[in-house]
Amino acid sequence: MRLADLGLSTADGALMLFAPPDSVLAEAGRMKPRPSIASSLNVGEPCRRIAWWPEQGTLTPGNVSRLRWMVEAAEGRAWLVFDPDDEDAPAAQAVRDAIREAGMRLCDERQSGGEFAFEVAAG
Repeated sequence: MRLADLGLSTADGALMLFAPPDSVLAEAGRMKPRPSIASSLNVGEPCRRIAWWPEQGTLTPGNVSRLRWMVEAAEGRAWLVFDPDDEDAPAAQAVRDAIREAGMRLCDERQSGGEFAFEVAAG
């Protein structure tokens, strides 16, 4: 799923990407200014707009709580993007459960080309 499909660009301000796939890195590389990119939530910082491509092993209570903190501190929102057909990706229900358990609110849900994207906000 492209950043443009989610309405994300740096024209609207800072954007932080966590573990994006190569196709998204290419899209981000064409943006001016470029978004911040990090391999994991542990090295990220609060940002009003975040996109994260979690894998089964990274969709942990600690990571989702950190995401919530980043979103809450920046008074922003985040997109969790995943392809359930990818063997490393979490199932849609696992993502929904993690969002709920972290005390986050599901704001929007999109599907495109087999990929899912859930937009979340704190509380």
